[in-house]
Amino acid sequence: MKPLVRGDYVLATKYADGDPCDHFYVGFFREMLVDVYGKTTDRFLVDDGKGHLARANGFRRCERISQRVGTALCAAIPIIGDCHGKSVW
Repeated sequence: MKPLVRGDYVLATKYADGDPCDHFYVGFFREMLVDVYGKTTDRFLVDDGKGHLARANGFRRCERISQRVGTALCAAIPIIGDCHGKSVW
């Protein structure tokens, strides 16, 4: 898979398993999180449509999605949020 570039439309999850009870977000890839020593971490930073950071500590998994998938996920948030079971992936 091609590496993410700034502005890619993505689904990001707090943990790699994509549990819908954990924080997940549909937004735009910003960059990889950098630690206090200047080292790039394994966390993905994601913005909303206005350029605001969605989760300061980043997400552990982030993948490019289509607009169709993003629209469907956003419409389903009331149904899948806080539901134990299947992964959002």
